Amino acid sequence: MLLCDIGNSFAHFYDGKKVWREEISGSLEKYFKKRVYFINVNENIKSVLNNLKNWIDLEKYTYFDTNYTGMGIDRKVLCIAVEDGVAVDAGSAITVDLMDKGIHKGGFIMPGFKRIQESYSLISSRLSFSLDFDIDLNDIPSNTKSAISYGAIKPVVLAIKDFAKNRKIYLTGGDGEKILPFLNNAEYDEKLIFEGMKKILKEKLC
Repeated sequence: MLLCDIGNSFAHFYDGKKVWREEISGSLEKYFKKRVYFINVNENIKSVLNNLKNWIDLEKYTYFDTNYTGMGIDRKVLCIAVEDGVAVDAGSAITVDLMDKGIHKGGFIMPGFKRIQESYSLISSRLSFSLDFDIDLNDIPSNTKSAISYGAIKPVVLAIKDFAKNRKIYLTGGDGEKILPFLNNAEYDEKLIFEGMKKILKEKLC
């Protein structure tokens, strides 16, 4: 069984053993004849996928209990995987959602670290540094790179900590593992969204 999580830039696949990613443009065609269960937030490819009879859109089979308006299918499926705790997807955007015994209580969205980093370079080319995730957030920054890293990472970490309030934190996404050391009572799982997809499949299609 092949599962696929399609974002704005990449599609992530899971075959039950490993996770890999493919670029949206020009790389998905080789999978079109395969049986694929997917979720998709990319409007540009939606019409193409709708014409593939062997690609099954799991959004049609997803029921999610929430009062939140406008929640994307990727966040819903991630929350279904978590059920109880705080689900954090640190990707192009950073989404943080609170689940309480299967009920979604709400959540918030921040720019992803790549976008935060890019915003500094828009202010000045002298602020164009890659973020240092080995930084000690308890130390006072003493150079520009540390100052940018501190200013980018610490607000995100503090927002997640304050929101979680000692609840278990479940991290996923490309930058999830990078912020794991800054958070207590947290774990990282790159397959977390696929666990949610498997739950939907088991309940609705299998």
